[in-house]
Amino acid sequence: MTPAQPLDVWIGAGVLALLGLGAALLLLLGEGAAISRSILLRFARIALPVALLLGLPLLALSRLADLEDRLWQALIAGLVIALGWLTTTMFAETGRARDKAEKLRDYHKALFAEIRDTLAAFYSEGQGDAQAAQLVARMEADESFVPFIPNEVHDRVYAALLDEIEVLPRQTIDAVVAYYSLIASIRALAEDMRSDRFAQLPQGRRILIYQDYVQMRQRAYQLGSYALALIDGYAKGGAPGAEAVTRRFSSPDAGRNARSPGSESAG
Repeated sequence: MTPAQPLDVWIGAGVLALLGLGAALLLLLGEGAAISRSILLRFARIALPVALLLGLPLLALSRLADLEDRLWQALIAGLVIALGWLTTTMFAETGRARDKAEKLRDYHKALFAEIRDTLAAFYSEGQGDAQAAQLVARMEADESFVPFIPNEVHDRVYAALLDEIEVLPRQTIDAVVAYYSLIASIRALAEDMRSDRFAQLPQGRRILIYQDYVQMRQRAYQLGSYALALIDGYAKGGAPGAEAVTRRFSSPDAGRNARSPGSESAG
């Protein structure tokens, strides 16, 4: 080595040490530690073979002969660039993950609010079943009576988020999609029941259709309660929290014993 070389080496080593320390802190203390470790492992799968193929021969050569200063400087510069890219990638991926998590929280909150409000309308403070029974009794007593079915829209938030529904995690997306699919079916049946064709059907047939409509709303209440529990579990405990809710519900039908709408919060 020439007398000037140690200074370059020490400067390069210092830069490498600082970058390495920053990457280590990011790995150990950062909010995206798992993401950083994943990136580091992918980087290691590429860098280690290259280091073995090039580094070992250069190390052996350095023992046999003095290498030129420019070669050492190039090696140090390459390491600095590699570590800089690695650190930048970690920060970028962590930022993207943070943005996705924030979007997921916003979507969960919006869907939670819409589902909760819908279930409150279906439940009607415990009067839903009683009102349906009274309406059926009136239809049975009066052959000419045709119930008025309101045109309810309970999926505006879901429709607005549908293009990005893949943001939802697998722990909640199935229940949310199943619930809103049933809501769409209820709305379609309600439209049929508002038509002139329904009014012209025999009363016995109208009663059966109305009872199907009531049962679908009851089923939606169960699925919605299940979806609310999953979203609430995910908000409080992440994926493990939602999976714990799934274990408590052997099926969405378990929602019939769920708490009344509004008793949970989306966090």
